[in-house]
Amino acid sequence: MDKYKKLAELVLSEAAKYDVKYASCVVNEKETKEFNVEIGEFSLLRTLFDKTVAVSVYKNERHGSATINGFEEEKIIRAVKDACDAADSSDPDSCWQIDDSGTVKSFSEGPLVPDTEKLFERTKELIDTIQTEYPKLLLEQAISEHIKINSVYMNSYGTTYDSQLGAYYFYVGYSGHDGEKSSHSYGSTGKLLDLDTPFVDCNLTRRELSDTEKQSSPEALDDKFTGTVVFTPGCAADVVFATIARSFVSDSSLIEDTSIWKNKIGEQVCDSRITMRLAPNDKRILLGQKFSGEGFLNEDFDVIKDGVLNSFILSQYAANKVGKKRSPNTSSALIVEPGEKTLDEIIAGIDKGIMVGRFSGGTPGANGEFSGIAKNAFLIEDGKITKALSETMISDNLPEMLFRLRDISKEVLEEGSISIPYMAFDGVTISGK
Repeated sequence: MDKYKKLAELVLSEAAKYDVKYASCVVNEKETKEFNVEIGEFSLLRTLFDKTVAVSVYKNERHGSATINGFEEEKIIRAVKDACDAADSSDPDSCWQIDDSGTVKSFSEGPLVPDTEKLFERTKELIDTIQTEYPKLLLEQAISEHIKINSVYMNSYGTTYDSQLGAYYFYVGYSGHDGEKSSHSYGSTGKLLDLDTPFVDCNLTRRELSDTEKQSSPEALDDKFTGTVVFTPGCAADVVFATIARSFVSDSSLIEDTSIWKNKIGEQVCDSRITMRLAPNDKRILLGQKFSGEGFLNEDFDVIKDGVLNSFILSQYAANKVGKKRSPNTSSALIVEPGEKTLDEIIAGIDKGIMVGRFSGGTPGANGEFSGIAKNAFLIEDGKITKALSETMISDNLPEMLFRLRDISKEVLEEGSISIPYMAFDGVTISGK
């Protein structure tokens, strides 16, 4: 790691020439070995290299930053000047702050040397399994890769973190086809520390493949009703928890004073069965972010605990801006605790509703109103999945819907970056053509 530390030290020594109060930088080198598959055939094997240096400076209560690709000394010197020029032209803001603890720590996780032959075998195995066991699926694309990241964070206070991280990733995109009819495209993904398990048996991949194949001949929904919506884990992450994070508890929503939860710390904001954590150090999260962009070591915490709003998701800058407490991390390492029923048991109790795999709609309003198209969806009637649906609209108010939780599944999607179950909500407006 010496070469990365020397580059970081160069940044800090150059910044000192501009009379900055303090500076920080991240030196990052990523190596990716990647297999590509297009329409069921291997199309590419490549190795990619990515070198970046990100510089932040703080002078006269002004902040400036610059990022470059490459490790050339002259580029780094220029980047420091550019960051200082940006600071000189920005408005004063006393809320900027970075970690001043002087903490020094090293991190190492995952395989740093790839087993390229085994990665190829697992990729081919995935392709063969889909083509053999799921004949109505068109395999549109598959990517498998090993990524190794060497990184150093350093600031003027001596806070220094170096990390060596490695992991395998896979993504497979596909759609169901039955004659001239077809489903929407869907994708399965995973982050892994080893190649011991076939990709098709990781996470919920088999169920996702099976569901998409069953959507090969979707039908239109003719009526409009108020019923139950079951969100798949990925859809719940996008519709429910990304909205909570972005619109109700984030830096921007608090600074811009648009959050309807701004005064609700310690209050019930949803059903008591919902617990939402950001936990980059949890064993279910692989290669979780160890420190923030401001240099603070990340700690796990509950955003929502048993339905009660426990914390906002605030950087130190935003916390200073709005007079609130910095959150222990601002990562995307989402964990939602599972329930006690299987998905099949949940579906068996639903009179009428739909299961939604993807949602296409605009960003919900500040009040949480959302409306959009339910894609990769199934109709649920009398406790059974009856047919795949084509374009179907769903709409609701998210803060109100959170109190109408029907159930949470035992099954969870754990693809290395999140851990989240299926979630069912009552009282959602569902509209056909």
